[in-house]
Amino acid sequence: MCMRKSEHGLGRATAASRATACRATARVTPTIHDCGEPGHPCIVGAGLAPALPRRHPALPRLAPALPRPARALLLVLPLLLVLTCSLLLFAAPAHAAAGTGRIYGQLLDGTKHDAPVVGQSVTLQMAQGDNTRDLLNVTTDAHGEFSFSGLDTDKTINYAVYTLYQGAQYYTDLIDLSSKPTQQINLKVYDATTSTANIAIVQATVLVDKVDAQNGLITISENYFFENLGLTSYVGSLQANGSKPNALLFALPTGARKLSLSSSFNGYQAIQVDTGFATNAALPPGTSQLAFSFQVPYTATGYDFSYPIVYPTVDLSLLVPLNIHASSSGMNSQGPVNVNQQTYQLFKAQKLLAGDQIHVQLQGLPAPQNAASPAPRNQNTLWIIVAILLMLAIVGVTWFVSRLSRRRATATRKQATRGRGDVSVHPVAKKHVSEASDRQEVLLQELLDLDTAYEAGKIKKTEYEERRAKTKALLRSVMNSEPVEKGHRERAIPGDQRTKKEF
Repeated sequence: MCMRKSEHGLGRATAASRATACRATARVTPTIHDCGEPGHPCIVGAGLAPALPRRHPALPRLAPALPRPARALLLVLPLLLVLTCSLLLFAAPAHAAAGTGRIYGQLLDGTKHDAPVVGQSVTLQMAQGDNTRDLLNVTTDAHGEFSFSGLDTDKTINYAVYTLYQGAQYYTDLIDLSSKPTQQINLKVYDATTSTANIAIVQATVLVDKVDAQNGLITISENYFFENLGLTSYVGSLQANGSKPNALLFALPTGARKLSLSSSFNGYQAIQVDTGFATNAALPPGTSQLAFSFQVPYTATGYDFSYPIVYPTVDLSLLVPLNIHASSSGMNSQGPVNVNQQTYQLFKAQKLLAGDQIHVQLQGLPAPQNAASPAPRNQNTLWIIVAILLMLAIVGVTWFVSRLSRRRATATRKQATRGRGDVSVHPVAKKHVSEASDRQEVLLQELLDLDTAYEAGKIKKTEYEERRAKTKALLRSVMNSEPVEKGHRERAIPGDQRTKKEF
């Protein structure tokens, strides 16, 4: 919770008797300024030297008898008395005001016609200067009442009472006890709901704030006034329910970065979703304001700003600097307006429904010198291309090795066929030769499969070499048996007078 800073000052009271006693001690009183801390005034050094009292007529006669440190002490004593009187004079009022303040009140449930909320923790927060901290926690009694006493009533201190009820934060306005030490402050809470039926945006303002040509970035600020027409507080949850969490959603343009949330989001969380971000910030009955800013990259002198409508919006305003030309088919130009001592072009659209889309074309942007680009996306695309090329290379090498092995196997089979020749054989011998040939082809195919598996990395080198050696040994055994089969052929045809062929 953010608290406003109060005006700086110190409470003071007059003490005539003490001031008279101090002036009697020294003829010149030092100048005193407020240091900004209660009870601790500052003494200015200017003017202190002439304030020393005149030397007593008897001192010149005593001076030779006193040591030098004693003489210095006699000169400093009046100054010490002046300092002591000043501290007493200005510290007394601050201590008199401390510890007399009291804040009390009642915690009420607005959804249940201001019924007392019993057993709820309530926190007192203190702000002084730039420092804010929680002081005390109490629990409401049977009547929903709470009380904080013994509080400082200094003007530099402000207080606030807050509580976290059913996921929503509720807090009071700032409380100043300097003029009225005892104050009754009631705090109202509401029951929670997850329905957005009673939520609408009554005013949305989009400001094209800054254009950074050096980095190619546009800073955009958005401010929203939500209206909750019900008697319950909308409290979203960041737990994913399907594709999106049931929480307040805000859309962001593609490539948006450096999201900065205003203090209205303090105490709540926000997470990134596909179309922007979601937050569990609560919307109590009435009006709530939420604001944030972000940056979008641009790469040319023109930019198409897309604005989707997430919630029904009564009035949408777009502010664009005068040096940028803007046009939109869904918004009407209202001419120049002054906002925060600057002049902008104003565009308006009204009565927009959830799901509508507004496009604004921005022209005349300064040419980006170092355009910011979505580097992560480009890097991901590059890695995907590299992976695809690597896979294609592996497939190509595997196909080449497989084709080469098959060619070798085919050539070996053809050579074996030519070696056998065109010799007529007896049916029994022909069957034996056919079985040997089939066995040879099976072994050749096994060698081919082993080579293919090894090239593809499916088997280890040791296993590959061992199985290949065994298969080659079997193949040699089968091929060595062919002369025997040739002898069978020769004996099966004893009367054949044709020339015998040798292997």
